[in-house]
Amino acid sequence: MITDELSTGIIEAVKTKLPQKDNLANTLMDILYIGKEATYRRLRGEVPFTLAEAAILSRKLGISLDTIIGTSFRENAVFDMNIVDYQNPFETYFTILDRYVKLFHTIKGDTSSEMGTSSNIIPLTLSMKHDILSKFRLFKWMYQNESMRCKHFDELEIPQKLINVQREFTRMTSHIHSRDYIWDKMIFSNLVNDIQYFSDIHLLSEENKDNIKEETLLLIDELEELAGRGKSETGNDIRIYISNINFEATYSYLETTSMHLSMIRVYAINSITTQDNEMFGDFKEWIQSLKKFSTLISESGEMQRILFFKKQREIINAL
Repeated sequence: MITDELSTGIIEAVKTKLPQKDNLANTLMDILYIGKEATYRRLRGEVPFTLAEAAILSRKLGISLDTIIGTSFRENAVFDMNIVDYQNPFETYFTILDRYVKLFHTIKGDTSSEMGTSSNIIPLTLSMKHDILSKFRLFKWMYQNESMRCKHFDELEIPQKLINVQREFTRMTSHIHSRDYIWDKMIFSNLVNDIQYFSDIHLLSEENKDNIKEETLLLIDELEELAGRGKSETGNDIRIYISNINFEATYSYLETTSMHLSMIRVYAINSITTQDNEMFGDFKEWIQSLKKFSTLISESGEMQRILFFKKQREIINAL
């Protein structure tokens, strides 16, 4: 029965989170505030766990509910919608980024942590410390949503706490032990097209256009130096590839000792994520498979690296 399989899934998921010396029954009693007999009836399968109990265990032990459900429904995965609220965009965007920052803090020092990204935009993990570029990305999204009434780049004022969390987001990703970036070779061309469009319709002043241009050139300098080192500022591995095929979307995965997270970038600054293990395996395999269409420019591939970044500067300077 489905309820039996769900209960089994919950029990197995809890076991994976407990040190060997911890007693499963005692842990369930402590977390759920239920008696010994009620606990053992659940462990024997006589009484199913309620949805509320499953939610409590998920929150207390960091167990993904979609992992539990996946025990019974192999063809389904539950996704979280990390969508910025149109009514309160700055606050909800801050909350989303702050959640990631807290996650990155928990994996600091995890030598098994690994991230992979195949990207058709400049990766946020590398660019968000640049305030004007981050503001432009927000402006583009807000302008597209008519309910926000954001009519000119100059009118947009970003709260300082959002600026701070964006910088912290970039800083904390440097603690991920290993990162693979596979870039669509059009990532800077796409940005230039967007900048030029808003300039042409007079929603971006020449002064701010030049500011974005200057900050983008600075970012290119940083990325070229990063690719040459093949290491983050904290000494962790970074591999950068340039793809010879174009990407229709941006996909990412994050792997740690306690979590598998997969992400699809949607609506410019938003994303959908899942902790489903099977979906994670598919994401990782797909992203890693793109390497066969790509050229490694970090540490090795010096000539290709020089030519790539030279081309990107030419694209930006054409603004």
